[in-house]
Amino acid sequence: MRTGKYCRECLFRSEERKVEQEQNEEKKHLFLDQVRAVLRDEDLELSPPEYLAEFTELYERHFGEQTAFDPLKKHFNELMLKKEPEIRRRIEASEDPVATAIRAAQAGNYIDYIALGEVDGDQLEQLLFQNGEKGLKPEVYDSFRTDLSSAENLVYITDNCGEIVVDKVLIQELKKLYPQVNVTVIVRGACVANDASMEDAVQVGLPDEARVIGNGTRIAGTSLNRINREAKELIERADLIIAKGQGNYETLSGCGLNVYYLFLCKCDYFVKRFEGEYLQHMFIKEM
Repeated sequence: MRTGKYCRECLFRSEERKVEQEQNEEKKHLFLDQVRAVLRDEDLELSPPEYLAEFTELYERHFGEQTAFDPLKKHFNELMLKKEPEIRRRIEASEDPVATAIRAAQAGNYIDYIALGEVDGDQLEQLLFQNGEKGLKPEVYDSFRTDLSSAENLVYITDNCGEIVVDKVLIQELKKLYPQVNVTVIVRGACVANDASMEDAVQVGLPDEARVIGNGTRIAGTSLNRINREAKELIERADLIIAKGQGNYETLSGCGLNVYYLFLCKCDYFVKRFEGEYLQHMFIKEM
């Protein structure tokens, strides 16, 4: 997915927020001028997550390693681990545990400081424990279950910290009903904003449920031409792929693989693109 004018404006606002607390005004202005220059370069055919990777490199040249998100990541991993027993209880008590687990996994996508600027605890609670029927179209869900029944290899591509706790719960539910499926989880290859890395996966116990690998990049998405060979081959050979978050949709849409995208609509572009509502649960199959 190429980056349109509105997305470029949103990306710039995100970088402005990133440097709000920096004290060196000269460095801030220089950094933001360079961000503008990158966004104005019409020859760059990058998706929004690929732009973010470029901006992260620029940021670290001026301000050093980006560590501001580290405490937030640990906080939301711990917060979601505390919520995990209640989430699991509701899933197990529901008529269709897989559908309920999917809705919880969609809701977990709310934990996103890059797209939202802040994460409201009450809003997160509401999203986690509401039904989200609009985001689970019967025809897509039926196709998903049919594909699972014959699948041998499933690749689960994660998005954000905290969110990976409900990803773990969904994987557990899928393994119960489809024990023949081998699950591999792919996280980011290095720390990038609030996206889940191997460190986050270990913190929430994800390696206890499935094989977990990094994708070799710090792109907040899955660019098939830039991730490492192992991750790319696993994705291309998978019978079924679950891709979490807008960033994975932005980098994978149009790939032609058997991908099911789970996310919340967190910006005006996605609301318009899917004729949905803000923070609507989305479950979409690659066409």
